[in-house]
Parts: sequence; structure tokens; C-alpha cells
Amino acid sequence: MNIQHAVNIKFKSIKETRGNHLSGNLRNKLFIKAFIGFLLILFAAFMTKGIYQKLCHSDFFQITAIKIAGNHMVSKKQITALSKVDIHSNLLAINMSQVKSLLESHPWIAGAEITRKWPNRLMIIVKEKKPVALLSRKTGLFYMENNGRIIAAASPTQELDFPVVTGLENFPFNTAYSNRTPDILQDAMELLKLSARNNSILPEQNISEIHITENGSILLYLLEKAFPIYMGRDGDISTRYSRLVKVLGNLYKTGEFANVSYIRLDYQKDTILVGKAESDSRHRG
Repeated sequence: MNIQHAVNIKFKSIKETRGNHLSGNLRNKLFIKAFIGFLLILFAAFMTKGIYQKLCHSDFFQITAIKIAGNHMVSKKQITALSKVDIHSNLLAINMSQVKSLLESHPWIAGAEITRKWPNRLMIIVKEKKPVALLSRKTGLFYMENNGRIIAAASPTQELDFPVVTGLENFPFNTAYSNRTPDILQDAMELLKLSARNNSILPEQNISEIHITENGSILLYLLEKAFPIYMGRDGDISTRYSRLVKVLGNLYKTGEFANVSYIRLDYQKDTILVGKAESDSRHRG
């Protein structure tokens, strides 16, 4: 009787078994090391946070002095109150971005720079908006920038030595939120820019009032002598300004300025009418 047995026996090599075993041990060791590293990072972060919190309450970093620069229209007391930082604050605990945002919320402050001076001093430098004129409205006087935008209401305790723009008391525009100078103010603003170059004949300091009529014509009044100067509305304002400077220079030179009662640049093309106490005179130009 023949009995046949088919036996299939598969053997793994000793080398292969040992390699898998070593590979598994290596993975376990790497996992343990990674886990320990993770725990160490968490511990370090926890310790760092705890140390930082303690330092934020430490008397060593308590502010002893706050230096403020760049302010003119806003008092140091107002800036300190607005920043919500005082000599009891901790220098390390100050949120610099928040302080900057609080300061720039003030209508007069265009920008702010805050710097820590370790260990217990704070430096605040503000950049204020620059007024060029006062706008007369029914509700009072308002400071204006050179783009015609309103900065804030004027108060008697602030500087008021600026030209006053009148005639727009009831004009329906809001320059506080406009990115463009209103058409009716463009010539007036450009006139102020020209005079700000401090021409010796007609400097900015000698402009008392710029009156804008309903049709947009400009009447100029000087601080030196308050007679009307009719600058009109036609033509480039820089040309009209140059013509006026020429006429005023001639009046100063001849000594006739004291007798002038009005000047009309809008009289006729290329002709300027100068009214005097005795008579009228015409200047070509």
C-alpha cells in the first residue's frame, strides 16, 4: 500500500525574523523619544507662560516714566488717558498694537509709534493731523486739513491763528468722510497751499479770511488791511494768485497800499481794478 504525504513547510529565515524584530524595537524607541520630547516642549511652554505671567506682575517692570513727543493740539494728559497706560502699568504686559489703535482713534492723531524702554519707561511718539484753516459753520468753527477734510471742532483753549473759510455755513457737504476735496473748496485749498510757500508779498500769515460765494467765487481778506479782494472763479488759481502778488508788490512799492479800498481780479480779462479812497486805477496783467 502506497501512502503519499504532501507536506509544505515554509521556514522564515533567521535573518529576516531578526531584522523585523530590530525594526520594531527601533520604532518603539523613536516613538518613546518623540513622546518624551513632546512632553518636554509642553512643560517648557507651561513654565515659560508661568514665568511670563509672573514677570507681567513684577514690580521690576512697573512703568516709572512715560515720555510723549510729537503732540501739539492734543495734550499729554489726553494721550496718556487715551492709551490707558500709566505709571502703575507693567511694561511687559502692555499690548502695543492695542495702545496704537487707541491713540489713532483720536480725531487729531494720524499715527502713533510706541516703544518700550527697558526696564520701566515707555516712549509714545504721535503724528498729528496738520490744520491749515478754520471752517466757519452754523455750529461753530472747525479745523480743516489741506484736502478740505474736517479734523475736529475748535475750542477757545486751542490755537486759532488760522485763516477762516466762510460762506459755507449751510453748504450740504460732509468733508469728514470724503476722500476728495469738494469742488467748491478746491480753489480755496489751493490758494492756502500757494501762500504756505511764504511768498514775502502774500504769505499765509497775512490771510485773514477766504469767503466763498454761492457760485464759487473767492473773496480774500488780508490781516494787514481788511478790504475785499475779488479773486473770481475763472482761470487757474495759481495764475490769479501770481497776478495778485504782482499788484500787491507794486502797491507796497509805491506806498499806495494804505489807500486801497478793494481789488478786483475779476474785472476784465487781463485787467485788474484797484479801488482807492480818491479814485479807481486799472492795472494790466
